[in-house]
Amino acid sequence: MNLDAAIARCPVFAGVPAARARTILASGTRRHLSTGEILIDEGVPNEHLHLVLSGRLRVMLPGNESRFRAIHLADLEMGAITGEYSAFDRRHASARVSAVEDTELLSQRGSDFVAALDADPAAAKYIYRNLLELLIERLRAKDAEVDLIMPV
Repeated sequence: MNLDAAIARCPVFAGVPAARARTILASGTRRHLSTGEILIDEGVPNEHLHLVLSGRLRVMLPGNESRFRAIHLADLEMGAITGEYSAFDRRHASARVSAVEDTELLSQRGSDFVAALDADPAAAKYIYRNLLELLIERLRAKDAEVDLIMPV
Protein backbone atom coordinates (compact mmCIF):
# COMPACT_ATOMS: atom_id res chain seq x y z
CA MET A 1 0.00 0.00 0.00
CA ASN A 2 2.98 2.26 -0.43
CA LEU A 3 1.97 5.30 -2.46
CA ASP A 4 5.56 6.27 -3.27
CA ALA A 5 6.32 2.78 -4.62
CA ALA A 6 3.19 2.87 -6.82
CA ILE A 7 4.09 6.35 -8.12
CA ALA A 8 7.63 5.18 -8.90
CA ARG A 9 6.24 2.26 -10.96
CA CYS A 10 3.51 4.28 -12.68
CA PRO A 11 4.50 5.27 -16.23
CA VAL A 12 2.09 8.23 -16.07
CA PHE A 13 4.30 9.87 -13.42
CA ALA A 14 7.66 9.25 -15.17
CA GLY A 15 9.77 12.40 -14.87
CA VAL A 16 7.64 13.86 -12.07
CA PRO A 17 9.23 14.08 -8.59
CA ALA A 18 7.38 11.91 -6.06
CA ALA A 19 6.51 14.90 -3.85
CA ARG A 20 4.79 16.65 -6.77
CA ALA A 21 2.98 13.47 -7.78
CA ARG A 22 1.72 13.10 -4.19
CA THR A 23 0.43 16.69 -4.33
CA ILE A 24 -1.40 15.97 -7.60
CA LEU A 25 -2.98 12.87 -6.03
CA ALA A 26 -3.71 14.54 -2.67
CA SER A 27 -7.49 14.64 -3.15
CA GLY A 28 -7.60 10.91 -3.87
CA THR A 29 -8.97 8.42 -1.39
CA ARG A 30 -7.67 4.99 -0.52
CA ARG A 31 -10.00 2.16 -1.39
CA HIS A 32 -9.99 -1.59 -0.78
CA LEU A 33 -11.47 -4.12 -3.20
CA SER A 34 -12.01 -7.74 -2.24
CA THR A 35 -11.31 -10.53 -4.70
CA GLY A 36 -14.05 -10.60 -7.34
CA GLU A 37 -15.35 -7.11 -6.59
CA ILE A 38 -16.09 -4.95 -9.64
CA LEU A 39 -14.42 -1.52 -9.67
CA ILE A 40 -15.67 -0.30 -13.06
CA ASP A 41 -18.32 -1.89 -15.25
CA GLU A 42 -18.65 -1.59 -19.01
CA GLY A 43 -21.41 0.82 -20.03
CA VAL A 44 -21.66 2.43 -16.59
CA PRO A 45 -20.57 6.03 -15.85
CA ASN A 46 -17.18 6.39 -14.15
CA GLU A 47 -15.72 9.66 -12.88
CA HIS A 48 -12.57 8.33 -11.24
CA LEU A 49 -9.14 7.22 -12.21
CA HIS A 50 -7.52 4.65 -9.98
CA LEU A 51 -3.88 3.99 -9.13
CA VAL A 52 -3.17 0.40 -8.06
CA LEU A 53 -1.23 0.43 -4.78
CA SER A 54 -1.21 -3.35 -4.28
CA GLY A 55 -3.03 -6.41 -5.53
CA ARG A 56 -4.20 -7.12 -9.06
CA LEU A 57 -7.06 -6.00 -11.26
CA ARG A 58 -8.35 -7.63 -14.46
CA VAL A 59 -9.68 -5.60 -17.39
CA MET A 60 -12.26 -7.49 -19.47
CA LEU A 61 -14.89 -6.98 -22.09
CA PRO A 62 -17.65 -9.15 -20.61
CA GLY A 63 -19.66 -11.51 -22.78
CA ASN A 64 -23.03 -10.09 -23.81
CA GLU A 65 -25.64 -10.31 -26.59
CA SER A 66 -23.25 -8.82 -29.16
CA ARG A 67 -20.04 -10.42 -27.83
CA PHE A 68 -20.26 -14.21 -27.67
CA ARG A 69 -17.55 -14.50 -25.02
CA ALA A 70 -15.61 -12.40 -22.55
CA ILE A 71 -12.35 -10.90 -23.81
CA HIS A 72 -9.37 -10.46 -21.47
CA LEU A 73 -7.64 -7.11 -22.12
CA ALA A 74 -5.09 -6.75 -19.34
CA ASP A 75 -4.07 -7.48 -15.78
CA LEU A 76 -3.01 -4.45 -13.74
CA GLU A 77 -0.66 -4.46 -10.76
CA MET A 78 1.06 -1.89 -8.55
CA GLY A 79 1.66 1.36 -10.41
CA ALA A 80 -1.01 0.83 -13.06
CA ILE A 81 -3.72 3.41 -13.72
CA THR A 82 -7.25 2.50 -14.79
CA GLY A 83 -10.48 4.39 -15.40
CA GLU A 84 -8.69 7.18 -17.25
CA TYR A 85 -10.75 6.87 -20.46
CA SER A 86 -14.12 7.54 -18.85
CA ALA A 87 -12.71 9.85 -16.17
CA PHE A 88 -11.41 12.17 -18.90
CA ASP A 89 -14.04 11.88 -21.65
CA ARG A 90 -16.99 11.59 -19.21
CA ARG A 91 -18.50 8.74 -21.26
CA HIS A 92 -19.54 5.36 -19.97
CA ALA A 93 -16.76 2.91 -19.14
CA SER A 94 -15.50 0.87 -22.08
CA ALA A 95 -14.58 -2.27 -20.09
CA ARG A 96 -15.10 -4.08 -16.79
CA VAL A 97 -12.34 -3.84 -14.18
CA SER A 98 -12.49 -6.22 -11.24
CA ALA A 99 -10.18 -7.41 -8.48
CA VAL A 100 -8.42 -10.72 -9.15
CA GLU A 101 -7.12 -10.59 -5.58
CA ASP A 102 -7.55 -8.21 -2.67
CA THR A 103 -6.46 -4.84 -4.04
CA GLU A 104 -5.68 -1.42 -2.60
CA LEU A 105 -6.23 1.65 -4.76
CA LEU A 106 -5.94 5.38 -4.66
CA SER A 107 -9.06 6.69 -6.41
CA GLN A 108 -9.34 10.29 -7.57
CA ARG A 109 -12.10 12.13 -9.38
CA GLY A 110 -10.94 12.94 -12.91
CA SER A 111 -11.91 16.60 -12.54
CA ASP A 112 -9.77 16.87 -9.37
CA PHE A 113 -6.83 15.26 -11.20
CA VAL A 114 -7.13 17.79 -14.05
CA ALA A 115 -7.44 20.69 -11.57
CA ALA A 116 -4.26 19.51 -9.82
CA LEU A 117 -2.48 19.35 -13.18
CA ASP A 118 -3.67 22.86 -14.02
CA ALA A 119 -2.08 24.03 -10.76
CA ASP A 120 1.28 22.45 -11.68
CA PRO A 121 1.99 23.05 -15.40
CA ALA A 122 5.55 21.69 -15.18
CA ALA A 123 4.36 18.32 -13.86
CA ALA A 124 1.35 18.40 -16.18
CA LYS A 125 3.67 18.57 -19.19
CA TYR A 126 5.20 15.21 -18.24
CA ILE A 127 1.93 13.58 -17.19
CA TYR A 128 0.01 14.54 -20.33
CA ARG A 129 2.91 13.38 -22.51
CA ASN A 130 3.12 10.11 -20.57
CA LEU A 131 -0.64 9.57 -20.89
CA LEU A 132 -0.44 10.21 -24.61
CA GLU A 133 2.41 7.71 -24.98
CA LEU A 134 0.48 5.13 -22.96
CA LEU A 135 -2.62 5.55 -25.12
CA ILE A 136 -0.56 5.38 -28.32
CA GLU A 137 1.07 2.18 -27.07
CA ARG A 138 -2.37 0.66 -26.48
CA LEU A 139 -3.56 1.71 -29.95
CA ARG A 140 -0.49 0.21 -31.59
CA ALA A 141 -1.04 -3.05 -29.71
CA LYS A 142 -4.65 -3.13 -30.93
CA ASP A 143 -3.50 -2.39 -34.49
CA ALA A 144 -1.14 -5.37 -34.27
CA GLU A 145 -4.00 -7.60 -33.04
CA VAL A 146 -6.20 -6.50 -35.93
CA ASP A 147 -3.36 -7.25 -38.37
CA LEU A 148 -3.22 -10.81 -36.99
CA ILE A 149 -6.98 -11.27 -37.28
CA MET A 150 -7.49 -9.64 -40.68
CA PRO A 151 -4.45 -10.13 -42.92
CA VAL A 152 -4.27 -7.88 -45.97
